[in-house]
Amino acid sequence: MTPYEDSELQRIFLDARIQNNSYFEKLAILDGGIVALVITAVLGPLHGIVKHRYSLGAGLTVLVLAMLVILVRNLLATRYEFHFIYATIVEDSQSKSRTEKIWPVLNRLESLGILLSFSGIVLLLVQVWLILL
Repeated sequence: MTPYEDSELQRIFLDARIQNNSYFEKLAILDGGIVALVITAVLGPLHGIVKHRYSLGAGLTVLVLAMLVILVRNLLATRYEFHFIYATIVEDSQSKSRTEKIWPVLNRLESLGILLSFSGIVLLLVQVWLILL
């Protein structure tokens, strides 16, 4: 493989990681926006209509947990990027081992964040259906 092809692969890999990080930033913003919207609606015009408060509370709690998990994931992603770049430039084996330790945790947090976001949105949709029935 030529040095040009190697640098081109690194650029493509970096672009893919940037897109992945951007997705999780948007997901955290979506979760926070949904929580803010639901709280505004419940404290406003829907205050007396909500009968099943436990499903509403569960949905909001799950979405807040999802947002926090994704924020921790984003913090670890920046640390991963830092150690990866440092290990590449300086060829430091300690930074390389740190990236290898962070990667599986990062993958678990991504899966957990997506699962919690999905679950929270479904719980809130159930709450909407209960209000409309």
